[in-house]
Amino acid sequence: MPQPKVSTGLVNFDDLSLIESANKVQWLSGQPYFSYVVTPNIDHLSRLSSNKSSQILQPIYDNAALTLCDSRILAKLLALINKPVENVVPGSDLTQTLFNQNLKSINTILVIGCESEEIKSLKSYYPMLNILHINPSMGFINKSDELDALVGEIKEIAADYVFLAVGSPRQEILAYRLQQSGMKKGVALCIGASINFIVGVESRAPLWIQFLHMEWFYRMLQDPKRLVLRYSSNACSIPKILYALMQKKSG
Repeated sequence: MPQPKVSTGLVNFDDLSLIESANKVQWLSGQPYFSYVVTPNIDHLSRLSSNKSSQILQPIYDNAALTLCDSRILAKLLALINKPVENVVPGSDLTQTLFNQNLKSINTILVIGCESEEIKSLKSYYPMLNILHINPSMGFINKSDELDALVGEIKEIAADYVFLAVGSPRQEILAYRLQQSGMKKGVALCIGASINFIVGVESRAPLWIQFLHMEWFYRMLQDPKRLVLRYSSNACSIPKILYALMQKKSG
């Protein structure tokens, strides 16, 4: 399934619409190999523009089967360097679309992360779906024994769809680890808090705020303790990201 690509030097975006992206994920779920989907935003590119972090993270983004732009602000930055991405596909929108339109009763669906109450709500919204759940401990990504056991358990389940809801970059590292483990089927999606939006634990910004590209501000007001520092750091990293993109472009 050939698809338009936008190469930025840091990541290569697949410039697909929301529906095209969901259909691509559904197609990947049926292939005789394991693959994964990433949705980079400013936070992701901030890490990739750091020499220290990029050594670990760059192969993860390079090996993704589908890379979708999750941020309208990032799309504006890319337009500044003449690398326009026409389609912005937030991971939360993609997850919602998959649950509403693409996932079938014959599929095995595995969610990694989230609390049991959230998964209970998710199952009540989609009673026809076969949803399994594993919630690893805090800091699992740095506990080699637990990480090995988690990878083994996911391989044994062999789900068609694996939704990784353990935060970035943990979920991307886990997706890559699953691919490197030799999984034979399924597609993993790095979805962050997307399940929380579906079940109403967190709310999306009103459409008019999304239209103004201010959803980040709405989320920050909902959870200032966690997000003010992150978004402030991301804002400060924009010049670094632009510099890295320009260097890659000229290189």
